[in-house]
Amino acid sequence: MVTVRADFNNITGKIKPVHGFNNAARESNYGPLLPSFTALNPVFARLHDTGYHGNAHYVDIPCIFPDYSADPDDEKSYDFTLTDYYIKPLIENNIKVMYRLGVTIEHEPKKFNIFAPSDPQKWASVCEHIVRHYNDGWANGFHFGIDYWEVWNEPDGLNPECEPYGCPNWIGTAEQYYELYALTAKRIKELHPEVKVGGYSSCYILGKFENGRWVSGDASYFTNFLEYVREENAPLDFFTYHGYLGKQYLEKIEIESRFVRDTLDKYRFSETECIDAEWNVNICDIETDNRRVQNYINYRNEKGASHAAASLYEMQRCPIDSAMYYDAQVWVEYGGLYNLPGLEPSKTYYAFKQFDELYKQKNECESHGGGFVYTCAAKGEKRLLCVANIGENAKEIKLEISGIKGQNVIIRTLNKDTDYKETYRGEIPDKIILDGYSFITIESEDII
Repeated sequence: MVTVRADFNNITGKIKPVHGFNNAARESNYGPLLPSFTALNPVFARLHDTGYHGNAHYVDIPCIFPDYSADPDDEKSYDFTLTDYYIKPLIENNIKVMYRLGVTIEHEPKKFNIFAPSDPQKWASVCEHIVRHYNDGWANGFHFGIDYWEVWNEPDGLNPECEPYGCPNWIGTAEQYYELYALTAKRIKELHPEVKVGGYSSCYILGKFENGRWVSGDASYFTNFLEYVREENAPLDFFTYHGYLGKQYLEKIEIESRFVRDTLDKYRFSETECIDAEWNVNICDIETDNRRVQNYINYRNEKGASHAAASLYEMQRCPIDSAMYYDAQVWVEYGGLYNLPGLEPSKTYYAFKQFDELYKQKNECESHGGGFVYTCAAKGEKRLLCVANIGENAKEIKLEISGIKGQNVIIRTLNKDTDYKETYRGEIPDKIILDGYSFITIESEDII
């Protein structure tokens, strides 16, 4: 038996915007957002791998500025057309944008756009003009007020087990990236002091893979970056990293986020936001020669859904300021929000629906679980206790809840057979059975 405790009289903080996404869900890249996606009230859309691999029209610097020999001060040198189409619906739906200034990942044996820019000063100028287009109306642009501008993606990323054709994001030295970041960040902040600039979306922030798990290892890429930024007096408003998870390995959220926060503080970046800019749960729980197929299935079923829900609870508890699930695009491998080809919401979709309900209550309250049972509680107009079981076996749960009368509660359930439907209404029970790979919300409007 696992005891779940919640105290709605003890507010522990604010519910954080950790339920953002990379990109957005729509039938086509230039079309409107899916109504079911906007119903999640997404807080963030990070623009990286937009249009996904091989599409040469969206967001990336070579797409916006296709001829690198052109004049960066001439608006005719830029092609904003499809990126404008992509961003406008996000702004219209009050979704904050994190614009990744850089290029899409290249896993293929031939690389095209991931080389360190030959003229970093020019590259920085191009980036500043993109900010100007979307925030200052330059080149028939907009006044979108995009706050977050991220310089490149995963320049440190190389795992020989996964990348037989070499680094898929950056061909250049660490020092070349540090210089590119500092030049770009300073130029943007000097001309647009109201925005936030950051990087570098670390791929392997812990630095060491041992016995099937990431543990703290050589972090010199990170610490040398911080030293360079500090010495150059460059801004670092936020630091981004990526936190992909395995089955029942959610403690990685705690390990990574605490390491990032402690390191930022140690190097005197205590005001720098800590952002998990890509995360997902890779679950392969059968013997197979093709893990990717099984991961794909589990992204969308009750296994992925329960892990996603528990991950959101954990990110709320850990020193993470915001986070973006990878990926909201519907036609991609990691796009776990929808079942294909019909575009019906997957079970994982409802993990984000549940967390949006928590977010609307604003105030986090004390809660505890244990033994692969994770919790998060919040109060506002309602009192919500969310509980997820990421183990494969059902668990008997003893409930100890204070701060509500408990005479009129609703329980909504997601499991193998139920897609987040009301399964109970009445007096709060002392004990419940929580199925394997499931989550529930206990909701009350009765207050002591």
